This record gives sequence, C-alpha cells and structure tokens, in this order.
Amino acid sequence: MKLTHRQIEAFRAIVESGSVTAAADLLFLTQPSVSRLLADLEAELGFALFARTGRSLVPTPEANALYEEVRRSFVGLGEISRVADDIRQYRSGSLKIAAMPALGLQFLPAAIAGFVSDKPGITVSLRVRSSHAVIQHLSSQQFDMGFSALEIDLPQVRREPLGTMPMLAVLPPGHVLCDKPVLEPEDFHRQPFIALGSEISTRSDTDQFFSARKVQPRVVAEAQLSFAICAMVAAGTGVSIIEPITALHCAELGMIRIRPILPEQPFTYDILTPALGPSSRLVHDLADRVRERFEELKNSGVALNNVTTG
Repeated sequence: MKLTHRQIEAFRAIVESGSVTAAADLLFLTQPSVSRLLADLEAELGFALFARTGRSLVPTPEANALYEEVRRSFVGLGEISRVADDIRQYRSGSLKIAAMPALGLQFLPAAIAGFVSDKPGITVSLRVRSSHAVIQHLSSQQFDMGFSALEIDLPQVRREPLGTMPMLAVLPPGHVLCDKPVLEPEDFHRQPFIALGSEISTRSDTDQFFSARKVQPRVVAEAQLSFAICAMVAAGTGVSIIEPITALHCAELGMIRIRPILPEQPFTYDILTPALGPSSRLVHDLADRVRERFEELKNSGVALNNVTTG
C-alpha cells in the first residue's frame, strides 16, 4: 500500500470541513485536485471513505476509524513543529559548561546572566573546576563547552583561543612598588611573594621570569586560585603575579593594586568544545558573547587606568 502525505491531508481536510470544496480552500488546491486525491486514496485503501448526501460528504465508519489515527499523527506533527519552533526561537534548550576558576567565578557568570536574560527559555549549568578537570570533562563529552588555560591537545577536544592578555603584578594598596608604573624582575628580589601552587602550569613561567635575571623573591605562601592570592595580597601577606582577568576584577573591587610587568608573560584563555560532533547554535552564540566581553575587558579604559594608577 502506497499512501501519500498529500492524500492523507486531503482526507483530513474533507472530514474536518465537510466538503471537497471547503477542503480545497483549506489546502489551496482546486476542487478537482482534491477529488482526485480522495479517489486515489479510496482506490489504494480498497474501501469507500464517504457517502455522498446532497452536497455533503458523510464519513463512513471506516473513515471515522482512519481519521482517529490520522488526527493523532497530525497532533504529533504539530508538537514536533512547536518544539522545532521553540529551538529556532531559543525558547528551550540547555547548556552544560565547565570553567576554570579564573573565568568561572566572575567573568563567565556575568556573561551568562546577559545570555539567559536574552534567552529566558534556556537553562545554563556552570561547573567551576581546575583546567585539567575541565579538559577531562570535555574529552568525555560530559559538557557542551569549557574554558581553560592549558596547552593540551586531545583528539576528543576542540580547542580555540578565547584571547590573550599579559599577566599582572598584584600589590597591597600603599605598597612601595605602587610608585612604579611598570615592574621588572629585580623589583621582586627578596620581596615577600605569594606563589601559585607548583601544580599550576603558569608557576613555571613565573619561576622562569625570575630565574632569567637571577632574582629570588621570598616565597611566604602559595595558593591554587588567583583570587585566594589576591585575598592574601590584600591582607598584606606579600605581592604576586597572576593571570589578568582575576587581577583586573580584584583591582576593580579595590582589594589590590595592579601593575604590568616586563618582560611580559602572555596568558591565553581557551574555549573548549567536544570534537566528536558539531557544536549547537547555543554554544556558538554564548562563545560569541564571551569573546565580545573578553575584548571589552581587554580594551576598556577602566582596566587600563587600574593598571597605571592607584
């Protein structure tokens, strides 16, 4: 049996409108076209669907039984159409994000807040993890996107740079080094210094920054998170060098003062997505929003003033 969708549409329209003429108007077809579709359907089925009473068509019991199934099918199609429209209009959907603390504690929540406000039907789940854990989550396809700062390439993970900014020195307010607009390795010699944990990849970059000039800061504490380092700096424990986004945020809060360092230590943040399949429109839209926010932060006059004054 070879039924066509057009035949079923004509049958449904005739049942619901009561005549071939009205059905033709609903389907934007001619009356002979609808009559032909009905005749072909009856021939294919092998039984009559309507009894003609004057100008009206009365469904047969067989037609009523068939219509119930057709109606359910069209209700299902209508639901599919509604869901597809919701997806197209961003009225439904979800995103699972894993992010390193430097981005996940303040930078990303602000970007996500604007994203959710524009797309109120979207649910976003944010998990703050170490960069190593973020990469593991993405490689196992547990999350839709991730943000990290590790130069590790895995076949299961697509890595694209979010952007690069130089690392910054962080100082307690009123510290003697605040008088200098730019700091060099020698400025940290014998200074109480709060280091990143030895397991953090950028720790080796900072160590190299000092050892190249034979400078020896006096390490008095260490921490895994840049924000924890800023809190210790704010308390007067020492000075440090950390990734820029946390440094800028803590400076805006008035916790610490920040200064550029020479030679520069570039710090790159990455956007990660599972490489085993294409990313969704939601992932692309949020990534674009995060990139815009990163560029605004990088180029903002407020950030520049925080670096050179205070």
